Amino acid sequence: MASAYTYQLHNVRRTWILIVVFTALTSGVFYVFGAFYGNSLFAVAGLLISLVQAGLAYFVGDKIALATARAQEVGSERAPQIHLLVENLSKIAGISKPKIFISPDKSANAFATGRNPENAKICLNRGILDLLNKAELEGVIAHELAHIKNRDILVMTVTMVMSSVITFLADFGLRMRFFNFNDRDRESTSPIITVLYLLTLFLAPLAATLISLGISRKREFLADATGVVMTRYPDGLKNALQKLYRNPTPTDHYATSMNHFYITPVKKTFGEKINGLFSTHPSLEERIANLNSMGGVRE
Repeated sequence: MASAYTYQLHNVRRTWILIVVFTALTSGVFYVFGAFYGNSLFAVAGLLISLVQAGLAYFVGDKIALATARAQEVGSERAPQIHLLVENLSKIAGISKPKIFISPDKSANAFATGRNPENAKICLNRGILDLLNKAELEGVIAHELAHIKNRDILVMTVTMVMSSVITFLADFGLRMRFFNFNDRDRESTSPIITVLYLLTLFLAPLAATLISLGISRKREFLADATGVVMTRYPDGLKNALQKLYRNPTPTDHYATSMNHFYITPVKKTFGEKINGLFSTHPSLEERIANLNSMGGVRE
């Protein structure tokens, strides 16, 4: 109990650290923009946008994630079995029953979001409902409830909003560089500032991506283990993971900032080694080995 509580406090602290880091990163991007264009108002704009993005991430980040997935809330009359699974597992987890959303996305995936367990939501893609049987779906839902119980959801939601803002700003700056930068500006700008500007455009999104990677892999292991403890049926989650990893269906609303939300990584078109290097999730083999290392887990 003390260990779980300590982990939850760690996630709260990590959330605030992420807010500070992303705020500084956004402000830094705008500061470089201002130096490049010779306009000090960029720095002020960067600070304001940083504060706004922090507020959005905290208060409406879950709505942004659900809107990105095009998810709609479903009541118990439309999905009685899902509601029953979520209700029973929520009681076992000792948390309030989250609202349930379904996305029309044909990819087999799921995620949880929200500020805290009291206003949490679970989203199931249509693809995962079509692919998994009841025991496997129970394992997936338990995994998502574990994220809620462990207060992973706020960290993931904040990261999603802020990394997407930074990626957008870098893209916007790149377009400004090539479409709105005249010859006189080029002649009056220091080469050092120009190099710094170009580095910022390319490195800021990379930094946001690396932060997303850093928060994801370890918490997936813990959510897997916690979910199995909740269901007391390890084969449910293990079989679900095997199906999800081995039968990938490309998502029809791919968004890089959403990668770390899902129970399994969104497949990309790079080679296997590149995918593994930049994946927000552990490999299937690592996750199965982690589950098998738990006492009472069957091979």
